Amino acid sequence: MIDIEDVVRKQVALYRAYDIRAEREQRAGRGKEGKLSFGPYLLISREKGAGGSAVGQLAGKRLGWQVFNKEIVDAIAQKANVRRELIESLDERDRATIRDAVDRFLCPQPVGPAGYLATLREILLTLGHQGDVVIVGRGAQYVLPGQFGLRLRMVAPIEVRVRRIATEGSLSLKAARVEVEGSDRERVRLTRRHFGQDWRDPLNYDVIINTAELTVEAATEVAVAAVQRKLALQLKGSG
Repeated sequence: MIDIEDVVRKQVALYRAYDIRAEREQRAGRGKEGKLSFGPYLLISREKGAGGSAVGQLAGKRLGWQVFNKEIVDAIAQKANVRRELIESLDERDRATIRDAVDRFLCPQPVGPAGYLATLREILLTLGHQGDVVIVGRGAQYVLPGQFGLRLRMVAPIEVRVRRIATEGSLSLKAARVEVEGSDRERVRLTRRHFGQDWRDPLNYDVIINTAELTVEAATEVAVAAVQRKLALQLKGSG
């Protein structure tokens, strides 16, 4: 089981270490939009059964970045003390900038129904500002500026995804298809409702990887190479 507090503690320690070395704003791929700096990051959107979570974990290891999947982001949102530790790692000015951005997003929506979205947006903006993160899911590509990271979409034909989910979950093909098709419909619906975007629109991504005939390792190689090329990154120990 993932220790959410430990994940956040490590991310905060990494972010603060840049202050000590005076390297925070000099990192490759990092830049400023408005009053806030962002990046570098890898943002992964994936169809169920396309291997996005596995690629995210492996890419995080290759890049030396923390990985935040939808379960981790949701857990941070639900644990007030953990969320506070993450937000308070920022200086006062940056915290205020993020809260202003969240307030603008809320207006004119009532706070109640939009409470989760506001919290989600605050977490994503904070992680994007800290940088050196892989975020899998939760619409991060619609919240964070795309120029300071790679926006990756993982896809595969539905028959391939159904077989994978059936194997992974010990399900019948019929039950697996119900899960996959239901997930696809739900992601389309939520993305349109929460972000006003079409989840399937290829223009929302820098790279789309079809994993029908690619292993997790091969797909990760493509993803990491694209991150390096776009953000002019050099991996530790390479070159």
